[in-house]
Amino acid sequence: MSLDLLELAMAFKQYSPSTLWFTYFSLVISVLISPFAQADELTLTPNTCAVTAENPACRLDLLIEYQSDTPKSLCIWVAKHPIALTCFENQLHFKYQVQLTLADDTLFELRDPKNNIITSGLVKVAKFEPANTRRRRGLNWNLL
Repeated sequence: MSLDLLELAMAFKQYSPSTLWFTYFSLVISVLISPFAQADELTLTPNTCAVTAENPACRLDLLIEYQSDTPKSLCIWVAKHPIALTCFENQLHFKYQVQLTLADDTLFELRDPKNNIITSGLVKVAKFEPANTRRRRGLNWNLL
């Protein structure tokens, strides 16, 4: 039996006091910071829309997702518009889908009941301009 204890004791690696102190300190800091590490998260899907000269506005089904650590009452706003799209009461997370037609970049905001902006997200509109498609004439490379 003493042989088993000796093997067990040899299996454990010896650590210096400074290494143990650093490990303990790192663990304490991570435990103290972890409640504050998670912030409010707003996700817009898709976050980019493409337009062309023929179709100057894009239509999309936008999915707005929000997640938080604490329940909040929030409203979804399109920046510079006087009316909220929708509101949610005491929610940790929510999803909202809306059909939109956009011609320019659009900022979406989550606001609390006092109209303070909690977080925001941008849907970008990319203007697609095809390359010049002029026809190239044959370059006489067959000299031989």
